[in-house]
Amino acid sequence: MFNQFARYEDAFRDWRRDGLPGLKPDSYKYVEFLTSKDDDQAARPGTLWPHQWESFLRLIYAHEILGKAELGADGLLLNVVTGGGKTAIIAAVIAWLRIAHSVQKFVLLCPNLIVRDRLEDDFQGGKVFKARDLLPEWGHVQPQDFVLTTLGGGREGGWASLFSASLVLGNIHQFYLSNKSGQSNLSALMNGPDFALFNDEAHNSPAPEYEATLKRMRERVVLRVDTTATPDRADGRAPDSHMIYEYGVTDALADGIIKTPVVYQPDIKTVQLTYTDARTGEQRKVEEIDWDEVDRLGLNATQWVTDDEPMRQQMAIALRRLDEQERRAKKRYQPILFVVAVCKADAEKAAQTLNKYFKVKTLLVTEDSDEEDRRKARELGKQQKSATPFRAVVSVLMLREGWDVPEVGVILLLRKFGSKVYGQQVVGRGLRRVRVKGVEPTEPQICAIVDHPKLEHQWLWDIFNAKKRTGVLIDDQFDETEDLPPPPPKQELEKPDLVIDVPAVDPSVVDEGEFDVGNVPPPPTPLDDWRKRLDAIAYDPTVVEITKVTMAGVVGQELGGERWRTVQSAPDEGEPIGDIAQVSDGAVREAVKEGLLEIAEALTVEAGYAATFKDRVYSALLHHVRARFLNGSSLGLAERPEVHFAWKMLPQVKAKVGAIPGMVAGIIEYGD
Repeated sequence: MFNQFARYEDAFRDWRRDGLPGLKPDSYKYVEFLTSKDDDQAARPGTLWPHQWESFLRLIYAHEILGKAELGADGLLLNVVTGGGKTAIIAAVIAWLRIAHSVQKFVLLCPNLIVRDRLEDDFQGGKVFKARDLLPEWGHVQPQDFVLTTLGGGREGGWASLFSASLVLGNIHQFYLSNKSGQSNLSALMNGPDFALFNDEAHNSPAPEYEATLKRMRERVVLRVDTTATPDRADGRAPDSHMIYEYGVTDALADGIIKTPVVYQPDIKTVQLTYTDARTGEQRKVEEIDWDEVDRLGLNATQWVTDDEPMRQQMAIALRRLDEQERRAKKRYQPILFVVAVCKADAEKAAQTLNKYFKVKTLLVTEDSDEEDRRKARELGKQQKSATPFRAVVSVLMLREGWDVPEVGVILLLRKFGSKVYGQQVVGRGLRRVRVKGVEPTEPQICAIVDHPKLEHQWLWDIFNAKKRTGVLIDDQFDETEDLPPPPPKQELEKPDLVIDVPAVDPSVVDEGEFDVGNVPPPPTPLDDWRKRLDAIAYDPTVVEITKVTMAGVVGQELGGERWRTVQSAPDEGEPIGDIAQVSDGAVREAVKEGLLEIAEALTVEAGYAATFKDRVYSALLHHVRARFLNGSSLGLAERPEVHFAWKMLPQVKAKVGAIPGMVAGIIEYGD
């Protein structure tokens, strides 16, 4: 996303140096209140961190000096790394608008319940205003003057409460006209005074109604501020607001604001594979092959972290890292292992393995979890005084946003990321520094991320420009006080005057001639007999399971500073055991459904159609699976062994259906 503020950098720098000319008197007085007495370019200690201060001043400059006609007609966006304290920036802007502009109402939009709960805790009773000393006595505004109304959960007081509230906290969906509650909420908002709008995690904006709702609010919005750590959305689009500040991972590492991420991967020598009949469970063959030969077998990437034995080995690596983190914590807090799964079935299996095999107290949180489990997830790490605190939490990506408990010290990836947005968000869950009593602000902190080379996440680690450190012995232990390199230098824009706008294409100089792309074969003809061809597919019930992995060691790769790499010893091999993780019946059925949905979407897009046609493909595949693996029964009524068989066959379904030219096109064009 382009930084729209780049062209104003010189003018902004001069404006700060010259004493903020052009500000409203009350705005100048408020900025002076927050300014350090020892340095007129810095914030007073205890109020805003340097990058928060920079964000705050840029917002003021854009709003009062430049104006909406010049910048931010649809809002101003701050791109601030997870753990960078976006809430404090929002609070400072709220205080400034109340004192200097007499704005009486503020609306905070959040993407999910986790973010909502965190913001509610920060703003309830004016907590954040008191903690950061943001309200001067001369402003005649007290923390309790910011009356908070939270939408959802039965806590709001209806139309009248929303109409009179100072702070309104909710989700954008709660203002949609498609439901009566949204109509009432929007009516109360639009019939009240003008308000400031804060859109937290602003990359969450895929729905057309989202944009329509913001446009409806626009006439009443004094100032709109979007905040996010990942402005680029998974669908490739960006928010419509203008970005005026970027404070990324490199900057935060240099300032000591976040932890240093370190990635660990197994260094594998040999692999044992077991061939089993998915219908009967009969073991047919066992073979051992070298690591260099495994690619020819075409194994599913996630098998390297979800099959029983490799999952346990990845967990052993993660738990060794957790032990290290607990030694560093010195009982000041409880470090947490965060396990990320791709589906509920894998999450249940992971949680049971940690609880039963490794004897690690683990919390499982999915979309089905109740309020009590959600509360426990928020409070993880704060239970060091408990006799038996949770040491791990397992989730199906539900915790990827908003939930960033600082005590997360280890992240175990049991899934493959195809989206840069999701990958960065999950890593961000462990970047927030622990700030509790006894932990010095300068104390080195790391977040250990346990990955697997077959998940092919190097693109994610390349975002941090990882490099290799040589000459490290296999049994060397990681010491963050000695092994962490100095933080990387911050990057500054030295010559903003050289920043130019890319001009629009001049139609008078566009060559409208034909462009020869060579001989491109036409797409396959849609099969009108696709049902017959689909029914004729033959499946091999034999599935391959990774039953043993021999490791030479564990490779650690630091993602900041000098970006070195270390090699550590492999975890001890445990005794062979039988199945200890029993995935629930509902989770297996849900896994089949979710798997078919993913396959349908992937095949639809690969066939050259929009993803909106996936429903037709899903319907055809579901009927096919019912006939071939479920004995004609529905997914809800089929016997458990049949459902398990279907689950194991899904990779073959995708491969074989996708390999028939015109099959998917035929389903879409001729299906009913």
